[in-house]
Amino acid sequence: MSPDATIKAGAACALSYTLTASALLDGADPLLGQQWHLTNTGQAGGTAGEDLRVAGAWMITRGAGARIAVIDDAIEVLHPDLRPNLVEGASRSYRSGNAGSRWPVPCWNDESHGTAVAGLLAARDGNARGGAGVAPRASLVAYDALSSGLDVDVADALTRAGDTNLIYHNSWGAPDNGALHVSGPVFDAAIETGLASGRAGRGSVYVFSAGNGGCYARRRPSGACMDDNANFDGYVNGRGVIAVCAVDGNGRRPSYGEPGANLTVCAPSSGAGTAGITTTALQGAYRTDFNGTSAAAPMVSGVVALMLSVNPSLTWRDLRLILAGTARQNDPTDADWAPLAYGYRFNHKYGFGVADAQAAVAAAATWTSVGGSASQRSCGPYQSAPGRALLDPLSGVTPQPVSDAIAVTGCAITQIEWVELRLTAPHAYSGDLRVRLTSPNGLVSRLADARACDGGCGSYADWRFGSARHLGEPADGSWTLEVADLIPVDTGTLQNWSITFHGR
Repeated sequence: MSPDATIKAGAACALSYTLTASALLDGADPLLGQQWHLTNTGQAGGTAGEDLRVAGAWMITRGAGARIAVIDDAIEVLHPDLRPNLVEGASRSYRSGNAGSRWPVPCWNDESHGTAVAGLLAARDGNARGGAGVAPRASLVAYDALSSGLDVDVADALTRAGDTNLIYHNSWGAPDNGALHVSGPVFDAAIETGLASGRAGRGSVYVFSAGNGGCYARRRPSGACMDDNANFDGYVNGRGVIAVCAVDGNGRRPSYGEPGANLTVCAPSSGAGTAGITTTALQGAYRTDFNGTSAAAPMVSGVVALMLSVNPSLTWRDLRLILAGTARQNDPTDADWAPLAYGYRFNHKYGFGVADAQAAVAAAATWTSVGGSASQRSCGPYQSAPGRALLDPLSGVTPQPVSDAIAVTGCAITQIEWVELRLTAPHAYSGDLRVRLTSPNGLVSRLADARACDGGCGSYADWRFGSARHLGEPADGSWTLEVADLIPVDTGTLQNWSITFHGR
């Protein structure tokens, strides 16, 4: 496309694009100073230093050579801060009436999400416009697979150009209503395909928002919080997905934050007393109010792009390990931080902490690879079928948890990277249940807490839980599942469960 070309949206679109790609300018980015997530001096009401630590990373790389695919509703590919990094002819639209086009442009004024996400990833730096992305010299590809609402389109986007797209970014997920949402076989197969064959066997990198279903603006009729958990979202509780949480400008969990044993790292976003995030907006404009884990997740994708820029040979497993090992421990007085174990600290609110771009890039440059999917060991599934009733708590009676153990022997995994637990526990209201997994060494994965849900909670019918909590532990030993019914009236059964380990 020539620099002065004009996009006209299709007949089904309400917006008509007359934006043109303007000349690439040189000069300071006027909004860079208010992008507190990059360098926090307290300018947004937060705490100085609570940021991504990109300044040190940018002294080494700004992401050149890394290619990121953004999967979202639409992306304004001619935005003057995005166009310089756009890969010519590589984007794709899945929208009805526009399918196959390389221009996945917004059709409605509320389709601004993807454009904001793309700007946080890879808005061009030093072009005298707006601000900068975390990886401002990375290459950008846009897929509007969410516009069709079809699982097959999302699966196609997640595996498209798998040898050249290094990172697939996804600031979306299941509804934040406290219910169980399965991802489905098409999605799961796409992720497994990308992990095994993407980047010539090094594996595609999948980054997802962990969700905004904590104590958010949307509350139950009683006024209580939604109490969602990232492990209730099938898009982010599986092996190979980097689930990203958010912290506010003071490094603490914002009201909307979802806990989860499946969390990897957090990144800055909006919160109480903290301004929103500054990024790109429709019609070549900018916004200062982007928020949620939708804003935090692209920052982590940007950090991954910086890492791959200095070491393209890193596998998807390497990248997860580096993020976990270099994460900065935020909110250090929070009671959920477990003591250092097997080289890692973990918190169910924050995963391994806040992503640290400078430390991650430094580690990536000299990292010795553990290999990709082909060299990852797996043990299991180890199974148990206790078939025990879950005792319903009566008024004034302490709930009695039901415990069951699986003895794991002969597993060659000495350093766990991921634990998958499958649970079948029929219950009239599954939100009554608390679920915990304890390792042979006493480390606990808090997989589910009791909660109320909008329109029902769903059923634990071979439900998949994922846990990064046990990173670095050996697999052999007795693993204990504890399920407790914490709320009276409804009853159920701990029917069966299984556990599978992945690691080295």
